[in-house]
Amino acid sequence: MIFFAKDNVEIVRQKAQGGEGEVRGRHPFSADKRPEGTAFKMIGEMTLPVGASIGFHVHQEDEEIYIISQGRGRYTQSDGQTAEVGPGDATMTRKGQGHGLANIGQELLVFTAVIVG
Repeated sequence: MIFFAKDNVEIVRQKAQGGEGEVRGRHPFSADKRPEGTAFKMIGEMTLPVGASIGFHVHQEDEEIYIISQGRGRYTQSDGQTAEVGPGDATMTRKGQGHGLANIGQELLVFTAVIVG
């Protein structure tokens, strides 16, 4: 199955999961039009402007991976620990765990997000 960039769906969310500012996502399919029978709930190239964040939230029914491609972020894990993340870093949030991400740099924070479950 191939999803062409020209067909991507762009979604802008304000204060995502209780965070600050906006998050923009370019997705090969929207949540209500995902391919039948797939475990993938969401795939997207996400962008957080300087100072924006995705608030801490728990994944009760699924898992999520972030792969950072540009910028600097502060990632918060379920246990409250935080770590600075940057290009090439990846994070994983398992079912029942939570996470959050904030742009702490001076440029856009760009990452790929994949939710499976």
